[in-house]
Amino acid sequence: MSPHRKPDIFREIKQTKSYKADCNCPSTSFGIAFLFLFLLIAFISNPVSAQLSSPGIPYSFSHGLPPVTRDLLLVSAPDTARLHDEDARNPVPYRFAVNIPVNADFNNSGISEMMDEGTRVWRLTLKSPGALALTLYFDRFRLPAGGKLFVYNPIRTRLQGAFTAENNNSLSTFATSLITGDEITLEYNAPSYTELPELRISEVAHAYRGISFPDAPQTGFGASGKCQVNTACIEGIDWQKQKRSVVRLEVKKGSSTLWCTGSLVNNTRNDGTPYVLTADHCGRYATASDVSKWVFYFDYQSPVCENPTSEPAYRSITGALPVAHGGNAGSTGSDFYLVRLIPAIPDSFNVYFNGWNRETTPSPSGVSIHHPEGDIKKISTYTAPAQAAYWPGCTALAHWRVSWAETINGHGTTEPGSSGSPLFDNQGRLVGTLTGGDSACDTNHISLPDYYGMFSYSWDQNGTDSASVLKCWLDPIQSGVTTLNGWALGIAVPENTADISIFPNPVASELNIQVNGAMSRNLTVAVVNILGETLISEQFRIDQANGTKIGVAGLPEGVYLVKIFDGKRQIVKKIVKKD
Repeated sequence: MSPHRKPDIFREIKQTKSYKADCNCPSTSFGIAFLFLFLLIAFISNPVSAQLSSPGIPYSFSHGLPPVTRDLLLVSAPDTARLHDEDARNPVPYRFAVNIPVNADFNNSGISEMMDEGTRVWRLTLKSPGALALTLYFDRFRLPAGGKLFVYNPIRTRLQGAFTAENNNSLSTFATSLITGDEITLEYNAPSYTELPELRISEVAHAYRGISFPDAPQTGFGASGKCQVNTACIEGIDWQKQKRSVVRLEVKKGSSTLWCTGSLVNNTRNDGTPYVLTADHCGRYATASDVSKWVFYFDYQSPVCENPTSEPAYRSITGALPVAHGGNAGSTGSDFYLVRLIPAIPDSFNVYFNGWNRETTPSPSGVSIHHPEGDIKKISTYTAPAQAAYWPGCTALAHWRVSWAETINGHGTTEPGSSGSPLFDNQGRLVGTLTGGDSACDTNHISLPDYYGMFSYSWDQNGTDSASVLKCWLDPIQSGVTTLNGWALGIAVPENTADISIFPNPVASELNIQVNGAMSRNLTVAVVNILGETLISEQFRIDQANGTKIGVAGLPEGVYLVKIFDGKRQIVKKIVKKD
């Protein structure tokens, strides 16, 4: 990977900052209207609209409607020769698509039909000749209850949706994940009595590289160097939790779309706040509207050590809020960019929030997990201690320099697309994010080092306000800890609601416990945090009619386990503490 240089194409995109944290860091001043908008998104938008899509199939599929062949919206193709020339001069971050402006909405484009039984069917087909894949960016997206939106390719082998009102957000923006090919159809279905949707496509991302496609075998899936090692190999056996944190990022930034890597990061509340950490040079100059259209790809990886012959499935979520960034793409600091997902992450995604280490002692060994060239998840191993170093052109000692080791199944390196990926220490904690370097799979570069912005520098040294440091967001309770363990969403918790009722949940101050079944009335009740620490332990003789109450007002916000034992068996419940 060559050292990062800011591409010319981004220089005119106005930067958006910043946000107020919930700790005592001062915030950067910004417009009252934008502050109101941020608060509206962060605190009012529906937290359960997590999945990118809901079950369903388009009306045209189930009722045998022929494809729309008229009123095709033709989107002009870019000059790919010019794009490749720009990419050769600015290889990092890894641009794989350009965003072509369009103005297509529910009212001015497509074909709307009313079926005999009263179902409205609206369809619009767009074509951008020569595209390897397409993403649609919406600057107006508001679906009414009962409405369903689908996206698919002409031969109906790739389908996304149903998108529903649960996909609405307070910015009224949306983006689809990529569909391979140069043609894409939208279909909206709704009962005739529902209100009309607000749907306006503002841009089409035309992917010209970095995509798995029969006519482009050297891009995207399978495109990374032959030395790379899949996370399912023995090299990844001790890093199975950490790999669940790593996501491929489809980053919209002005007129370009990029591949980068990010990872979920834990905070001292252990409450699953969906923070994703990547590199500043990936997100820098992206507007809040851009970030609300980023797509996060989970579990894009091989299930076995060998490279699969076909592209594996993945799950994805659309939309985030920019939170903090620093280091000016590495030119003055550690090059970090922190966002918060707008949707909640479903338990079924089985993700892991990385623990971290903000101490300045170099790690003796560890790994990085990343998506080189936008490929499936890979792991690179270092066995010599990381070294504090200067990123080329930066006067701050803000990076870890690492060199990769040959292992049983390869000699993992990094490549464009790996930018923003996490560096882990030998305890499995995050200590840096990738800025760049010179490593590659060829013999001239395989031993050259890479540079990761120090987590310790990102913590509090890139600036003085909440928009330029991590500490306000990742230590909201101001604990002052220097290390934090990871945290897993979707904890398997046995429950037996027939015997025990616990309410309210979420709880603010007082938890009610009611015995409904055959359990003994003499109970030991313990409240345990996600780290396994017992915070409350009491013995009760519970009255069958009135139950008992436990005060939890002194607990910080977060997720806890309530363990109830009657001398013979134990029931475990999960609760959420909210102030």
